[in-house]
Formats: sequence, structure tokens, C-alpha cells
Amino acid sequence: MSDMMSSNNRSARRRVKVGATLDPELVAAVDSHVARHSGLDRSAVIDEALRLWQEREQGLAMQRQIREDAGRRDDPERVAWRRVRDAGAARTFWRRR
Repeated sequence: MSDMMSSNNRSARRRVKVGATLDPELVAAVDSHVARHSGLDRSAVIDEALRLWQEREQGLAMQRQIREDAGRRDDPERVAWRRVRDAGAARTFWRRR
């Protein structure tokens, strides 16, 4: 349900038109996909591609943060933060079961 709500919020927002120079083979692949799937257009495919890119970038940033955190095991502030983080994660995942 939250996916539907966030999707509705995104489509209700004002769209921004951008210009980009793209690889012709990628455009052809997008156009071919759009031709086979009614209800899709280039913008929808590009939106999804950018969402996937953003998720990947966020994942990489989280991995970097975890690696940095692992290198500072003795830092009292980080030890306290890990306790708070772990307690929050335990509450969140415990509720989902």
C-alpha cells in the first residue's frame, strides 16, 4: 500500500523536463520495450532506471559507512550509536515477524 501511495505522490508532483544526449542503442532498447508494453513511455522507463541508480548509490553509501564504522570499533560515540541502531533494528524487525 505504501508503494501505491508513494507512486501516487510522485506522479502528483510537478515533473521536470530535462534534455540529455543518450547512446542510440539504449534509446532503441527503451523504444522497443515501450512498444511492447502499453501504458509505458520513455519517461517512465527513465524514471525507473534513475530510481534503480539512486537505490544502488544509497546502498554503496551505506556500505562505505559500515566499513568506516567497522574501522572505529573503540570510539565511544560509535559504540553508543551502534547500541541505539541495533535496538532500533531489533524493534523494527521484531514487529515484522
